[in-house]
Amino acid sequence: MNIKPEARKIDVDFSDARIDWIPNDPELAQFWNAVSIGLPLLEGYLIRALAKAKKMLPEGSDALYADCELFCQQEANHSKTHMKYNDMVRATGFYPEMDKYTDRLKADYERFDKNYGLRHAMLYAEGFETAGPIFASYFLVQANKRLKDQDVDLITLSLWRWHLSEEFEHRSCAFNVVEALYGTYWGRLGGIIKATSHLIGFAVPLSEYMLKEDIKAGRVNAGFKGFVRKFKSYSGMFFFIGPRILRAFSPWYNPKNLKEPKGCEAVLTIASETLNLNTMAARARETV
Repeated sequence: MNIKPEARKIDVDFSDARIDWIPNDPELAQFWNAVSIGLPLLEGYLIRALAKAKKMLPEGSDALYADCELFCQQEANHSKTHMKYNDMVRATGFYPEMDKYTDRLKADYERFDKNYGLRHAMLYAEGFETAGPIFASYFLVQANKRLKDQDVDLITLSLWRWHLSEEFEHRSCAFNVVEALYGTYWGRLGGIIKATSHLIGFAVPLSEYMLKEDIKAGRVNAGFKGFVRKFKSYSGMFFFIGPRILRAFSPWYNPKNLKEPKGCEAVLTIASETLNLNTMAARARETV
């Protein structure tokens, strides 16, 4: 990647954004909406972990210390932007029981902070950041296809394209910190399993609840077509992401060797130039 990594504080107006941002695939849109709703809590846990871990790095780790600071700044910016999107979703009043799910997730992270130490937090962070660039690759490949759909909401699509491109950008930070502090292969594998299963265990039930509310209100047509859409979306994610997660189980895995997703650098270049998600959305089709 030729662009210099940076913490991009992105301005946005979500007043024209849509919850059904992929009209042809509302099931997939709601899965990513559910992920968005949980992200501020998850990223807060990661930020706390890296903020503590950077102070424990061995001497001569100045570059890695700077990477930790960039990581925390980028994740804080992601959280703030997703909170604005989540506020828009809440303001609709469509999902009155949504906070029951986030309350459980918040309780999980409070329990992790209380009962487990930094090692657990860093292995969780490294596990999640292993999935991050894989999800980035999946999403950018799919987003490039969705850009051909004139009905897609480019604001929400651009939110995820920017966020996940930065996930690829800081893909090595948590891995390198874990290597520096713990050097544990089996712990790293446990972190991957823990973090991905924990995120999916939150996002899938919440997205199912949101879909049920949409179906009851007539916002989404379900039935057999809905089942087929969901099967195609979930199986597509599984068959793309699953084998790549398994490759990360290799003792020789290093995220620095991952291939940059197509469109990633173009997305980040426009993000750096504009620092505005609405402008990024207007220029989204320049990136493919």
